Amino acid sequence: LWSTATLADFRISELQPELQPGSLIISGVMDLALSAKVEEAVSKGIPLDLEIEFRLKRERKWLWAEQLQSWKLKRQIRYHALSGQYFVNDPAASNQKPENFISLQQALRHMGILSELSFDVASLEIYVDANYILEARVSLDIESLPAPLRPVAYTSLDWHLNSGWSTWTVKR
Repeated sequence: LWSTATLADFRISELQPELQPGSLIISGVMDLALSAKVEEAVSKGIPLDLEIEFRLKRERKWLWAEQLQSWKLKRQIRYHALSGQYFVNDPAASNQKPENFISLQQALRHMGILSELSFDVASLEIYVDANYILEARVSLDIESLPAPLRPVAYTSLDWHLNSGWSTWTVKR
């Protein structure tokens, strides 16, 4: 017998990082499955923030990989009771209009698509003969929840949604 907490999890199922002159381009797919408790909170109007983290590293022959740069992105999902729709947006992008969806599954699928994200690497020393890796993870940002809900979220496994770090080879 499976519990809903077992089925709820985040996973980065596909990632294609590519170094181009002056930038790192990332495309990929994240699978975002919420627990029943988290789904219930969203359906009652509590916004959820997801934090997507990336770390670019240069592999070294005799030592651990050297971290060159790290980035964090946020995406938010919220339910609007009057319209009966879910809204997905990037809180940092002030000029971007939120996307709206009629179902939670559609909204989560959209949140999980990383489409040609561009990060500036012009200030980094990129060596032609070196190999690079990108570490990535996605997690529910418990700190962004309303204050009364945070103690529950910290102590309940239903709220601990985190893909863990995964490693991907960077193409050139």
